Amino acid sequence: MNAKLVTKVLAKIGYVLLNVQSTERVIKRVMQIAVPRESDLFISLTERLASKDMDRPLGAFLTELRKRANLHGQVDELLRRFLLRRNVFIHDISKPDGWTLKTGEGLLVIDRQLNELLADSEEIRTLFMGLLYSWKVQGEMEPAKEEEEAFQAISGKYEGGVLSRKWGSEG
Repeated sequence: MNAKLVTKVLAKIGYVLLNVQSTERVIKRVMQIAVPRESDLFISLTERLASKDMDRPLGAFLTELRKRANLHGQVDELLRRFLLRRNVFIHDISKPDGWTLKTGEGLLVIDRQLNELLADSEEIRTLFMGLLYSWKVQGEMEPAKEEEEAFQAISGKYEGGVLSRKWGSEG
């Protein structure tokens, strides 16, 4: 097997790992900021972000999001797919059939897996940055240029909006 090609794939694995970790941090922070538990609405933002909740697994955050908001069907499917791909990548990277660094075909399987996860990760990060933009505008704060660009990217894609907040549904 071509050592340069293997090195390139290993570098891409590292890049995708950092990208996915960044997306997870964005999800968790935006949820604590823009879609907090109703009981946390009057707790300072600093306290919410310093909460031990931030250490909870990603799946717990996504379950919590579904309790707090009605999600657009495509968004819900994207989150489910991302979590599945992320979990395979993090916990059992060699699970997909054909995954191997020893053959050209195996490297193609790895590359496809990485590209799919990377695309989902980037779309979700854009989605949550767009949610942050919306939250800031509603609160009459000045959003960052990146947040506005993210909002523009998602606003036309999901007819009827990305999510609608559920109120009074937390037990």
